Amino acid sequence: MKYKSTRNAQVITSFENAICSGYAPDGGLFVPQTLPSLSSFQIKEWSLLSFPELSYEVLRLFIATEEITNADLRVIVNKAFGEGSFVDGVVNVRRVSSSNDNDNEKKKEKANRNENVFVSELFGGPTFCFKDIGMRLVVNILSHFSSSTPTTLLVATTGDTGPAAVRAVSDAQNPNLSILVHYPKGQISDFQRKQLTTVCSDSVEVVTFEGGGDDMDLPIKNILASSSSSSFEVVESKKKTTSRRRRLCGVNSYNIGRPLAQMIHFIWTYLRVVEQIGVEPSNPDITIDIVIPTGAMGNIAGGYMAKQMGLPINYLCAGVNVNDITHRVLETGKFYRSNEMIKTMSDAINVQMPYNFERLLFYLTGQNHGLVNGWMKTVDSTNKLDLDKTWHEKLRQEFRSARITDEEMCNAMKRARDELSFFADPH
Repeated sequence: MKYKSTRNAQVITSFENAICSGYAPDGGLFVPQTLPSLSSFQIKEWSLLSFPELSYEVLRLFIATEEITNADLRVIVNKAFGEGSFVDGVVNVRRVSSSNDNDNEKKKEKANRNENVFVSELFGGPTFCFKDIGMRLVVNILSHFSSSTPTTLLVATTGDTGPAAVRAVSDAQNPNLSILVHYPKGQISDFQRKQLTTVCSDSVEVVTFEGGGDDMDLPIKNILASSSSSSFEVVESKKKTTSRRRRLCGVNSYNIGRPLAQMIHFIWTYLRVVEQIGVEPSNPDITIDIVIPTGAMGNIAGGYMAKQMGLPINYLCAGVNVNDITHRVLETGKFYRSNEMIKTMSDAINVQMPYNFERLLFYLTGQNHGLVNGWMKTVDSTNKLDLDKTWHEKLRQEFRSARITDEEMCNAMKRARDELSFFADPH
């Protein structure tokens, strides 16, 4: 499996180069040269697997054995999801049901309304956020590739990505792998700030910056673009001082490893839902809608790629806070960066310019590199894009969205607790 840029079909590289680069050299995002199709038989077979086993099978579709052998890939997966890494398994999918209403009629009405509503709980990892699932796979893959080339990971975070990446790097215990994390001062939760700043590891550096959560994206992109041929570290010893190449790699969700790894929990969630409703996996008449807290769109991109491969998904629904560019583009076709980042209770999805919108457009257009290239050049130069009516309607055929204020979020959490005995993670 080779990888290409969303902006130019002629920019082709290996999986190692794609995942160890972050961005494509033309400024686009890497995608698989072809998306494999999932057969009904394959989906049925996968329904019998554990989460680590499913992870191996999905990743095997995207990584050539010449780059990572079967044995090494199993080691990578086992390290990511090894004993003690996750509480109660990796992903628990459970049906939401009413249980706290003494009025039988009301209880029956609520139960009917929620009969086919399920929650995929992705917070069982060591930092209690869904990023643990994908990040531990990505970091262990990068650790595998850094055995010969020392690698430093660059991360900008508004909450989830940084702690998950730091913990994964610390757990990898690879002296050739280090990480530099940037977070906006005063704009991540106190809990996640402590997760970042209390790690005792020589492989981890954490710094703050003034500004919004997206403000480090362009500097990191420029660093990665300029470092491909000039990044070295100085190594000192008693006998001599030498220099050796050090690779810089971005691991926010523009990195292709992230949506590939996050695709797995969409497949797992689908399989567990159809299992619970008693339907045979891959039945084309039964599709599911999936609602996703959405920031940079890396998670929803993984879900859309799975849908493109044949997973029976209907709508992918983005839930956003008042930093609502994703909701605005889905409602109006206008992809406009807002002038400021608004502080919210859901810091981790405070995003003004979600880079994975480029991947969504790429697959929405049937992999039209020229059209995506033109659109993204407009975004890069103006921070704006107007989709015409045709493309906006096509976008609406695949996606839905909702804009949720802090007050609405808290009220929904209270209703879930009171009516369903369900304690929701506000992300």
